[in-house]
Amino acid sequence: MKTYDISSWIAEKARRAPDKVAIRFEGRETRYGQFEDRIAHLSGAFADTLGIEQGDRIAFLGDNCPEILELLFACARTGAILVPLNIRMTTEQLGVFLNNAKPRYLFVCANHFDSAEACLQQYPSMRLIGIGDDTHSEQDKSDMRALVTAATPLDHDRRFPPSTPVLMIYTSGTTGLPKGALISQEALYHSALNSIGVFEMVRHDEVLTAVPMYHIAGLSIHSVPAMLAGATVTIHREFDAGDVLRDIERLRVTVLLARPVVSRAISSHSDWENTDISSLRTLGTGGTGVPLASMAPWFARGIPVQQLYGLTEAMPPVIAVPIEDARRKAGSIGKPSAHVESRIVDRWMRDVEPGERGEIALRGKCVFSEYWANPEATEQNFRDGWFMTGDVGHIDDDGYFYIDDRIKDIVIVGGSNIYPADGERILAECEAIEEAAIVGRPDPELGESIVACVVLKEGYAMTSKELRALFVGRLAVYQHPHHVAFMDSLPRTGLGKIEKSTLRTMVRGDLPLDAAYAKPKQVRR
Repeated sequence: MKTYDISSWIAEKARRAPDKVAIRFEGRETRYGQFEDRIAHLSGAFADTLGIEQGDRIAFLGDNCPEILELLFACARTGAILVPLNIRMTTEQLGVFLNNAKPRYLFVCANHFDSAEACLQQYPSMRLIGIGDDTHSEQDKSDMRALVTAATPLDHDRRFPPSTPVLMIYTSGTTGLPKGALISQEALYHSALNSIGVFEMVRHDEVLTAVPMYHIAGLSIHSVPAMLAGATVTIHREFDAGDVLRDIERLRVTVLLARPVVSRAISSHSDWENTDISSLRTLGTGGTGVPLASMAPWFARGIPVQQLYGLTEAMPPVIAVPIEDARRKAGSIGKPSAHVESRIVDRWMRDVEPGERGEIALRGKCVFSEYWANPEATEQNFRDGWFMTGDVGHIDDDGYFYIDDRIKDIVIVGGSNIYPADGERILAECEAIEEAAIVGRPDPELGESIVACVVLKEGYAMTSKELRALFVGRLAVYQHPHHVAFMDSLPRTGLGKIEKSTLRTMVRGDLPLDAAYAKPKQVRR
C-alpha cells in the first residue's frame, strides 16, 4: 500500500542543506537541521510523553509563530490532526469548535492563556500546553519547550496512507453544526505543489508571512509550500504595514501574500514610497472580490499582483493568474492550477459557455475529503464527485475564470437574479466610499429589494440619491439599489470577511435607510 508523510520534506532538507535558514521569527533563525531536530523531539513527545495516537486532534490557539509549523509536521509524523483555532473568536465560539473537534490537547501561546483556561469550563477533559514564556495553568503546568527538551526524538520512519488527515480547519460561522474541513497529507502535498507552480517558488526564495496562520491562507498558500521548496519563511507575529515594508527591503523578500485590505494598508503607509520593494517577484492576493484599486499601487511600482482563488475545503491557489499575465488579466482569478480540475456548470452539471454564469465546481487531490463528524454537510457539498463551491463565476474566451458572486448572496428582484458583486464593484470605484456591501431585504411586491450598505471615508458626505446616481448608465435600472444604509462600519467574521448574514438581519430590522450621512472631519464633496 502506498504510504506518505509530509514531515519527510523537512527530514530531506535537513539531510541535504542542514544550515539553510528555514524560519525567521522575532530576531532568531531556525535552520533546516534544527527544524528537523525540533520536529523529531516534538513527535517523540507526542508518541511517548503525551500518548498521542493516530487520529487524535491537537488544537492550537495563538498568534503567528514557528510552533504552528512544528505542530503540523509533528502531527504528520505521528498521524495526529492539527486544529488551528481563530484567536478572534469569543470563548463561547471557541467552545463550540472544541466540543466538536474534541482535541486531547490545546497548545496555547502565553497571551491567549486566559481564553484557553476559560474554554476548559466548556470542555474540561482537554489539557493545556503552553507555548513560550509565562504560560502556566492550574490544571496542567506542561509547556512545549520542556516537552521537546525531555523527549526522545522520533525519526522519520513512520508512514501513513496518503488519505490520512493531518489538518482540520473550520469554515466561517458557528450556526448549526460546525464545519471542520478535514485535509489529508496528500491534499496538503498537492496544494503545496500548486503553490510552488503558481509562484514559481524555488529554494532561494524569501517568503514573508504576515497574515494569520490559523487560517488556510496564511498556513497553506506559501508558508507550508516554502518548506517543500526548501525556501526561507519569515513569520510576523501579527500584521503591521511598517514592519512588512521594513522586512521586504531588509531581507529582500521575493514572495508576499496580502488580502486587499492588507495590501491597501501597505501601499498607503507613509514609508511606501521610500521603501525598496524591487526584490518582490510577486504579490499574491485574493478573497471576496479584489478591487483593481488595491492592485494599482503595486503595478505602478512594477510588482506583479497575482489574484488567487480557493476555499478552506479546496486550498488556494486552486485557480490563479500566472505571473506573466498578472497585469493583462487583472480582475480574473486565473486558470486552474496543475493538480485540480475546475469547471463552471449549470444546475444540471453541464458546462456553460464562455461568458455565461454558473457555479464553480472543483475536483482533485488538493480538495478536502470530508467535514468532521458532519456527513450531511459533506453530502450536500459534493455532486458526482465534484465539490460545489457556492461561487458564481464565468470563463472568458481565453479560459480565464472570473468570480461574479456567492450563490447565497444573490438577491432575487421580481424573479430576476441580481449579483451584488456587480454593484459592489461600482461602489468600490467611488472616491468617497471606504467600503460597501449589497444585500437583499424582503419586499412585499418585488420579493426582495436591494440595499447598499456603505461606509464613507472621513470628511465625505453623500445622500442616498447621490449614491444611486453612481449606477446610472452602468447597470440596468432593476439592478440599482432601492435603499441605502450609511453605516460607521460593516460587520465582519473572525477571518475579516464582511458578514453578509448579519447585514441582512440588520437591514430587515430598524437600521435607518436612505438618510443623508456625513463622516466627521472637514466635509468635502
